[in-house]
Parts: sequence; C-alpha cells; structure tokens
Amino acid sequence: MRQKRFEPIQQFRNRLLKDDLFVSLTIYDVPASLLKEFSATIIKPYYPSGVSEAIKDLMRKAILEQQLASNVS
Repeated sequence: MRQKRFEPIQQFRNRLLKDDLFVSLTIYDVPASLLKEFSATIIKPYYPSGVSEAIKDLMRKAILEQQLASNVS
C-alpha cells in the first residue's frame, strides 16, 4: 500500500516546513499481532489517512513530552 505524497511544504505547529527533506522509512521485526492491534485501536479510529500520519503524530508527541520533561527537571 503506497501512501500519498505531500507537497514539500507542510505546516507543523504553525511553522512552515519548507524545503525539508522527506524520507521513506522501513521498520523491521514488528510482530503482525502488534501491527494488527495498533491498526484496529489507533490508526482506524484516529488516523483515517493511514499509518504514516499516526507514526508522525506519535513521534511529534514523544518529542514534545521529552521537551516538557527536560524543562521540568
């Protein structure tokens, strides 16, 4: 299944990402049962555009959580 490609200009937290490098990512050794559960419980209800959007959003949330944790310490 091929994800649609976005324009090279995207908005992220009200910042325009211009001329950013976009990469294709391959993830290995993910159990089928974990992928199936992730798809059913996270992707389908919250990310109808697909797994790429879900992963990007989860990455952004993890970065934000780490930044917040660093600011508290």
